[in-house]
Amino acid sequence: MSKRLVLLAALLGCLAPLLPASPALAAGPMKIVKIHYAQTGTNLNTEYIVFKNKSTHTVQMKGWEIISAPSTDHQFYIFPSTKVAPGHSLTLYTGTGSNTASTRHWGAGTPVWNNDGDLAILKNAARTIVDTCRYAGGGTTAFC
Repeated sequence: MSKRLVLLAALLGCLAPLLPASPALAAGPMKIVKIHYAQTGTNLNTEYIVFKNKSTHTVQMKGWEIISAPSTDHQFYIFPSTKVAPGHSLTLYTGTGSNTASTRHWGAGTPVWNNDGDLAILKNAARTIVDTCRYAGGGTTAFC
């Protein structure tokens, strides 16, 4: 019997590095799929971030938060009542405008996403990290 336990422990030890580091992060229903960080001229709505509901159920994002790290920049947006159907996307524009079922507007007065790299952190209403996207910059768009 003890040989079986040793074999099982060895097998689990080999498989552990292959498992996701954070099951909650890996299993999050909403994913950051794109950040367009290079705005055109002074139009802040040419800068945006896209989220996609990868689950099979509608996600209510009320109280969720997207952060442009570091948090000392004080650049964050808290979602109002926002439902995203399964397989659907939601685009959050940096500037102002009218919200729709598939768009929200941050209302920022300056660009949020740095052209030379940034980290986006998506947290649910319980402030648990659901997804992140880091990019190095040097282009216009990051696909996460």
